[in-house]
Amino acid sequence: MKTLVLCVDRDDDFGRKAGLNSPFIGREENMIAANGLALKDPEDSDINTIFAAISMYDEMLKRGVDVEIATLCGDIHVGYESDLALTTQLETVINTTGAERVILVSDGAEDEYIYPIISSRIKVDSVKKVHVKQAPTMEGIFYIIVKMIQDDKMRKRLVAPIGLALLIYGLFAIIDPLASLMRGSDVSYSTIGISMIWIVVGTYVVSFSYKLDERLKLYCKEVKKAARSGSQIIPFAASSIILLIVAIFYGADSAAAMSNAGLVRQISAFIGGFIWLAIFAYVVLLIGRFINNYAMERKITYGAIVESITVFAVGFIIQGALDSASRLFDYGHYDNLLIVLEFVLGFGLAVFAGILNLSFRAMSKEETDEEE
Repeated sequence: MKTLVLCVDRDDDFGRKAGLNSPFIGREENMIAANGLALKDPEDSDINTIFAAISMYDEMLKRGVDVEIATLCGDIHVGYESDLALTTQLETVINTTGAERVILVSDGAEDEYIYPIISSRIKVDSVKKVHVKQAPTMEGIFYIIVKMIQDDKMRKRLVAPIGLALLIYGLFAIIDPLASLMRGSDVSYSTIGISMIWIVVGTYVVSFSYKLDERLKLYCKEVKKAARSGSQIIPFAASSIILLIVAIFYGADSAAAMSNAGLVRQISAFIGGFIWLAIFAYVVLLIGRFINNYAMERKITYGAIVESITVFAVGFIIQGALDSASRLFDYGHYDNLLIVLEFVLGFGLAVFAGILNLSFRAMSKEETDEEE
């Protein structure tokens, strides 16, 4: 009865960092994978896990146990995609090695997700958790925290929520002082200053978490490249930005007109004033992308048509929800027929966009089959 010593890398560090294709079956392949990842990122915990599995494999082999070793890798998009990749690779490994039982070796980070996937397909005899030893000093702890923050996955999980919380708190804290300032009432400028600090800190943390500065630099480079190549999308993008700015100011003006009402009413007024201009701004950008693709590549982007219809569908549904809430809480008097029409149009356009998307996919598939 063959035993399999199994390592699992759910977020595919071996593929993402070292460019290796999994699964790794056998001692030699696992050694090559461990060394490859160690050269790219010597501080990754998966390296210690795979070496611990190799050590266990060697010990069992010395005792005369019929044993094999393998490593599975998931996907950078942790969740359904990574678990599907793990399941497929696990079945491949079981069929290749003929193993009937498993010893799972992991760093303990995501056992609650990995274990059910493996145990549903093969008997699990044992789970070994590998913990990396660290110096118990303040310097060592600080070093670990810095490294955790530098890791993309940990930064999005731990730092991003803190930044979003600070940003939301700052935005809500500044609403009342700004409303009082617009009404000409006395305002505590220190309160505005503290709120602005929370907004700035929250914005910086969110930007750091999602690398928005790098994305902005990349976007600027693409804009320069498009401008130099005579792209048709530039005027449409500029118009879209102007419409979006106007939408923000129009929404803010609508909310300011309700300064004597409650916060919920002000938010509703802002969304009502903002939503349609923002939708038109996005549609203008889609039109520019559609024209640019056709002009540059003589290619019709059906996705832009589907996106435009979907955006209008969302707009009608949101408008219907706002009008329903206004009527329910007696914020305004709206005709019931109008509200029903908004919902019908919204869901009708959504269904139409879905049908259109399926039709375009079928057309694309037929064109591909004809070319082949």
